[in-house]
Formats: sequence, structure tokens, C-alpha cells
Amino acid sequence: MLGVAVAHRPGLAAGALVLVLVTLLAFRAPATHLTLLLFFTAIVPYSIENRYSPGGAGSVGLLPSDVLLLTGLLRTAVVLPYMRLDRRRMTVVGLVLLFIAISCFQAFQGIHAGRSLSDVGDEFRALGGGFATALIALAVLQDPAAHRRVLRGLLVLGIALGAWGVGQWVLHVPFSAAEDYGVRSGVSLTSGGRGQIQGGLFSFPVAVILASAALASGRLRGLDRRLVLLALGLNVASLLLTFERTFWVAAAVGVLIVALRSGRARRARALMWITACAATGLVVLSAVAPGTLKTAEQRLFSIGSYQVDNSVRYRTVESGFVLDKIRESPWIGTGLGDSIYWGQPWTQTKPTTQTYTHVGYLWLVWREGIIGAVVILALMAMAILWPGRAVGGGLISAMRVGAQSSLLALLIVNLTFPAFQGTQITYVMGFLLAYAATPVLARARAPAPVPARTLGGLRPTPAAG
Repeated sequence: MLGVAVAHRPGLAAGALVLVLVTLLAFRAPATHLTLLLFFTAIVPYSIENRYSPGGAGSVGLLPSDVLLLTGLLRTAVVLPYMRLDRRRMTVVGLVLLFIAISCFQAFQGIHAGRSLSDVGDEFRALGGGFATALIALAVLQDPAAHRRVLRGLLVLGIALGAWGVGQWVLHVPFSAAEDYGVRSGVSLTSGGRGQIQGGLFSFPVAVILASAALASGRLRGLDRRLVLLALGLNVASLLLTFERTFWVAAAVGVLIVALRSGRARRARALMWITACAATGLVVLSAVAPGTLKTAEQRLFSIGSYQVDNSVRYRTVESGFVLDKIRESPWIGTGLGDSIYWGQPWTQTKPTTQTYTHVGYLWLVWREGIIGAVVILALMAMAILWPGRAVGGGLISAMRVGAQSSLLALLIVNLTFPAFQGTQITYVMGFLLAYAATPVLARARAPAPVPARTLGGLRPTPAAG
């Protein structure tokens, strides 16, 4: 049958063969399948995925990440009904399914309003598909042996992500409005900034926090520790070269929380490794590109210059237009694919139609309404605050703390960047939600006091000794 299909419809036969192989991978090697899903969403730029999709650039069709997502959900549909879920994982499953249902309604609203099918599909891919990854990860992490394989996959992803960030800078990969990667020219409020890394922008803080958590566990030895240090160094350098102040602050807050929650003995070790790695990176950077450190210093201290910062001004004006949209339908939202029309006359920028806005929370309420936004934000807040030491040992417990700290960092990022809008990070958010819900050790209860026997109403005197 395959031979006949290849002879008459080779493209269809090749697609069917790939689908069968990916489905087998989802069932036979779910940890590897999940790692590939995160690779295609967090590292491979969307524009490259779209360019090499079956329909070509700009087409409405399946991307490689879509195939991985759908086959992962197929396995989840088979496995999840037979899983014994505790209260935390039941909460994740229930709220994620509710949020996906709300996103489906918002996609219907967008299509019914006649908006671009491509815009509606991209946004549904980011919201519905991204947080559906939590269900896939829950089913994978159900197997205790899968944790180690997932962590190995995260290590590979961390090294690849950091190398991708540094590679953009070293190779001078140009940035254009049509691409979502490369080095964007210039750094505002600095005297000589060469540019800012865009590819992998949202994932660098997460990689830094998770690598710090792994080091703080105290369970890494030999090659594993060296590889984690390599991932940390590459992603710290990439994070620095984004020159985005919000991402710096978010990563610093996440690493600080990891250190504070590591315990007294491990806290000192974590701070030692993080400080040593950061110092080494700064020394190397100062030797290779001394001007970069000056640009980073100017960019950091420009936080106090918000009165003359154009990024603050256009975010304020832009948010005003988004608020007008939200007022039209505050509770149920205006649907996916909606747009605003505005410009920046103070910079001679003509008005354009755009679906993008910089304040992530406003974008989420604009699309999902207050109801949908409350559902997903409440889930993220609960995941961040869940206490307890994870079952499975020090490394898994440390990575769980790293996942919680990473979610908090991404909530900080959303103050000035819409992390919810792009597939660059929503799939990682879904994974972090699942890891934060990892089962924890039950609290030991104190034994109930046994009432002393009495004789004639008198309590006997304890025997000596």
C-alpha cells in the first residue's frame, strides 16, 4: 500500500509515513517526543518552521510542532484516564481543559468576525496548544523513570538554546520585521550598542533559572555538572546580549528565589557556582568585546530615565488603544485575531494595523476576556505557590523549585512583553506548570496522644527511669 501511494501521491505518502513514525515515538519514547516538541517551539523560530511546512510559507497548515503536539495529545488521551491524579494534577488538568475550551470559543469569535485565519490560527496555536503541553507533560512525568530522561532532554535543550543565542551574535544574523530571530540593530539609551538578540528571547531567563536550580541541588557530579555550567554560561551571555532590562530583572528574581529555597547548605554552594560562572562570563566578554559591557551598564542604569524613554511612551499610548478594545467586551473578550490601528507621531511613525501589544496581561484580557485570563493566571499563581518537597529526590525537588521560579519570572516579563502571544514560550509555560505539579512527599502527621489509663479517676505516677 505504501509503494502504491508513493507512486501516485508521493507527498501524501511521505506525510503519512512521518505521522506514523511520530505517533510511534509519542507512545514508545514519550520523553524524547516531549523534548522535540519543546525544541521546535522554544528554539526553532516560527518563521523557519512555517517556511518548511508542507504548504510553504504563509500557508494555513500543520507545522512540525503541530504534528508533535497532536500526537502527544493522542497519547495523553489514552494514558490520562488511567492515571491516579492527586489534587494538584487534577487542578492542572481541569483548569487547562477549561482554558482550552475558552480559547476555542475565542477562535470561533475571531473566525466569525472575518479576521485573518492565519492570525487566528497562530494565536490559538500559542494559547490552546501551548498550555495543552501541560497535559502531555503530566502524562510523561507520571512514569518516575521518565524524569531522568526529561531532565537529560532539558540539558540538551539548554545548551542548544544558549548556543543559538550566542551564534546569532557571533554570526551577525540580521533581523527583519518578517523574521522572529536575529540581531536587531541598535540599543536605545546607549552610546554605541551594536544590537539586541531576538531569537530565543523569552527562553533565556528560564534556562538560566533551571540551570541554577540544578546546580543548587548538589546532586550533579563530573560531566553532568560541567554540561550544566556550560548551559548556564551560554544562556547568561545570550540573556545579557538581549539588552532587555525586564528579562534581566526577571532572571535575577528567579535565581534569587532558587537560592533562598535551596536550604542553608546548598544555598551557599548554589551562590558560589552562579557567581563563579557569571564572573567567568564577564571576564571572557570583557576580553572579547569590552564595548558590550559598557552598553549593558548604560542599558541597566537607563531604568531611571523612564521620563525620556521612548519604549515607555509608546507602550503607554499603545496600551490606551488596547484598553479601548477591552472595554468593548471586558468579560468574554473580543476573540482571536483582533487588531488595533495606531501610530507614533512623535517619531514620525505612520499608523499601522497590528495584533501585537507589549503588555502581556492586556493582550491576554483583550483576547480571552477577564474570565479566560483569570483561569490561566490563577493556575499559574497556584503552581508558583504550591509548597512541598517533590517525590523522587533532591534533583527533582530542585527542578520543581526552578519551574516555579521560572513561572514567576515569566509573569514579570509579561509586564512589558506579551509572553502569552507567541509560541516561543507558551509551550514552555505548559511544561513548567506540569513540573510544578509534580507529586510531593506527604506531610508527616504527629501521632494522636494516647489517653493514660486511670484507676478510680486517679492518673498513675510514672515509674522511675
